[in-house]
Amino acid sequence: MGQIAFWSVGHGTGVTSSVAAIASIIGSEYRIRTLVSQPQGEENTLERGFARSINTYSRDLTTDAGTGLDALVRLARSGKLERETVKNNALLIERDRLDLLSGSERMNRLQFENAGGLIGNIYAQARQYYDCILLDIRSGMDSPAAAQALADADLVVVCLTQNADILERYFDRHGLPEELEGKKQLLLFSGYDVRSKYKAANILRKYGRRESPLTIPYSSDFRDAINDGDIKGFISRSRVLHRRHDNYPFMVEVRRTAETLLEEIGINTRLKHVDATKGAS
Repeated sequence: MGQIAFWSVGHGTGVTSSVAAIASIIGSEYRIRTLVSQPQGEENTLERGFARSINTYSRDLTTDAGTGLDALVRLARSGKLERETVKNNALLIERDRLDLLSGSERMNRLQFENAGGLIGNIYAQARQYYDCILLDIRSGMDSPAAAQALADADLVVVCLTQNADILERYFDRHGLPEELEGKKQLLLFSGYDVRSKYKAANILRKYGRRESPLTIPYSSDFRDAINDGDIKGFISRSRVLHRRHDNYPFMVEVRRTAETLLEEIGINTRLKHVDATKGAS
């Protein structure tokens, strides 16, 4: 159905944590094939956040070809990519719903950037199997591989914070990647503080923007879950919460964000929700 790239003008804006939360809720609540990946050289923080959910027997750590993107780059160079090749090299998080394709463990950043065209082909091939692909790409404006991912995306989620420097760098639009021009985009405020005077609506009004932004509140419990490698467990435990629970606002906004993104790439969330068949008979 679609490929979604998550990107920010600067580092430390909560891109990875947002991707992880959204991927996990989609895997838990929608009957679609989703792939989440972090196509960055020497970066595997996304995989570490799901560590407790990964079946270690699903990957051969002794192979000389490497795993994840490393193995797929080798296959791409040999012209051996097929419809289910990506699936066969991904890690299972939620059976038939969510797989994680690990980033490179063997390529440094320069090697990774030089392989950008092959990596783009890998995700293009993955689209033949997966309904939704979520990519946590390198922030900033200095990565050709990230620029390629932006160009290939059906939707770009620009992750922002309530930090004035980040806001100015994005909204002043000086030196932004040309791949964003004409691209369907949504704004997502990560680690959002509802008590701050820098509310999303006020920020957009200041810069003359009219779109409806998405927000994901900061959650210390979710941050702990990332550090514990238990993202899936946290989402599973938090799916049903009382309105007064500290994590209730976080889950409401993660759900709203996931639903919005899926609708934007053409997925009927009502039909694909796990509860859609209840009461239909």
